[in-house]
Amino acid sequence: MNTAAATAGLARILLIADDPTLGQNYRGALEVAGYDVTQAESFVDVLGTAMPDPDVIVLCELAVFAYPGQAGLVIRATDRMMPDDLVAEVQRRLALQATLLTTVG
Repeated sequence: MNTAAATAGLARILLIADDPTLGQNYRGALEVAGYDVTQAESFVDVLGTAMPDPDVIVLCELAVFAYPGQAGLVIRATDRMMPDDLVAEVQRRLALQATLLTTVG
């Protein structure tokens, strides 16, 4: 992950939402904040695409998952989470990861 770009709002976000309306609300807020967002209805929809590895994976009302080689953070958003709160959580988690990577590494 490019930590400087990610904390500046240029991170790649994979938004997985089986509810298109909820996903669109989150996607709009993340794009306004400057993130590059790819939206899918399920993880299976993304498997065959040529999308670069996301910096953050946002799951809307879905179980948390991990797959071999996954480097991106996973954030679970419930339907009660406001879009602005999701943006703040993404920013917080990216900043924390950048701090940890520079401290450890």
